Amino acid sequence: MCWSGEASGVLAAIGLSTAVYIAKKGEAKELWIPLTYFALMELLQAVTYIYIDLCDNPNNQILTMLGYLHVAFQPFFVNMVAMYFIPQEIKYKIQTTVYTLCSVGTIFLLFKMYPFDWAGHCVIGTEGFCGPAVCSVHGAWHIAWQMPLNGLLSYPIHWLNDFDWGLHVMSYILVSFILPIIYGSYRFVAFHYLMGPWISSVTTDDPNEYAAVWCLFSIALCVSVIKSPVRKYLHVKNWPFYNKYITEPEAVAVTR
Repeated sequence: MCWSGEASGVLAAIGLSTAVYIAKKGEAKELWIPLTYFALMELLQAVTYIYIDLCDNPNNQILTMLGYLHVAFQPFFVNMVAMYFIPQEIKYKIQTTVYTLCSVGTIFLLFKMYPFDWAGHCVIGTEGFCGPAVCSVHGAWHIAWQMPLNGLLSYPIHWLNDFDWGLHVMSYILVSFILPIIYGSYRFVAFHYLMGPWISSVTTDDPNEYAAVWCLFSIALCVSVIKSPVRKYLHVKNWPFYNKYITEPEAVAVTR
């Protein structure tokens, strides 16, 4: 299988048109805003294909940087969708805290970009987004992003086939997977894992291609939770601390 700029453009058009359609239908903004954000990533990738492998081209370097920045801010949109599937009163009480933690996670992702002399270098070949220069190149079948990230928290996870984590990976996992589980959106996390990390891991073995493939499948994830029967199974009504924060009539409804 080999992807292309045209394919990314078509997928971006599908994502953006679907977002416009469901917004006009009055669907919750927690559904169409994230879909728009991930569709814009696919549009970014479509443009990147024009300059792919041209590592000395400024446009390639800028588009690669924009790809990393898009990933750095994704936790906000992942949690936006995740909080849609918990009781609304709980969402209103925790959303400020959740988005504050997303800000911290994004800052840590951005820290990974800066070439601190004392932090060393990322591990090329096993650590995602890591390379000798800022460049987008062809991966196994999609785009592989490379950046000379620093070595903050870069160490091998031996039980994951010597995959190397870094500050960016740790931060993303904490705010995009662990945090939603803490506030109860575990069903969405499971579906997100299936449609993101898992499907990416079985379709590419290039750590630099992993993120781009994940973003590609994120459009399918968003459309699935909006326009497929799986949506009704992702709602969570019971979680250990919910009754403490829900008013009495709503607490009764939640426990039913």
